[in-house]
Amino acid sequence: MTTSLQDEVALVTGAAGGIGRAICRSLLDAGVRVALVDIDKAALEDAAAELGSPDRVALFATDLTEDGQAGALPGLVAQRLGSLGIVVNNAGVRQIAPLLDLEPADWRRTLDVDLTAPFVLLRAALPAMVERGRGKIVNIASMAGHMAFQNRAAYCTAKAGLMMLTKTVAFEFGAKGIWCNAVAPGVVETPMTSAYFQDAAMAASIRANVPMERWAQPHEIAEPVTFLCGPGSDYVNGTTLFVDGGWTAGKGY
Repeated sequence: MTTSLQDEVALVTGAAGGIGRAICRSLLDAGVRVALVDIDKAALEDAAAELGSPDRVALFATDLTEDGQAGALPGLVAQRLGSLGIVVNNAGVRQIAPLLDLEPADWRRTLDVDLTAPFVLLRAALPAMVERGRGKIVNIASMAGHMAFQNRAAYCTAKAGLMMLTKTVAFEFGAKGIWCNAVAPGVVETPMTSAYFQDAAMAASIRANVPMERWAQPHEIAEPVTFLCGPGSDYVNGTTLFVDGGWTAGKGY
């Protein structure tokens, strides 16, 4: 990645996961100071050790479903690292269950983490971004927000909502120096999805649906995120970039 974002400050949620770590690495390589946010303190510390650059990283163990904690993050990050210019809403959870087996509490938990938490965080971050005259927001959605998958009612609904939140933020704040875009990954090989690739039938199904006949690695999601955080995307606003190997381009038979 050649994009330079020297001395910008970014907040990345879900930073301890596979995609989150890759996003943080890509941003660090572009010169960004990065606030790593995750609910798992031990995993955060492990991610920080893996990433290195201790002088450009700060850790925030946070439960994003607690509005007070999520709302306080932008101010805390500014105190530690400087004026916040980038927010990447990457944290997410997923329930896999038939709709009739999906408990309301699990539905609410998924929407709380995947949709409500980004709203609360952006609501807290936007005023200072507007005041500084520039801010880049990237929401990590999913191709499951565009096309339905069995047994993922809450996840699909939350990601579809996140894609619409992306549009509304861009529409309301685009004239105030704010960019808000989304990246919608396809299937990515991470610890959370590792079981997919151990199942021969599942792996074959993924290859059959993706024109590129493979799944993604985390860095292949992170690089488009960094592009959307940088000056090279300054006329891209309110859109969702599908990084899915062509899965949503059509249906093979």
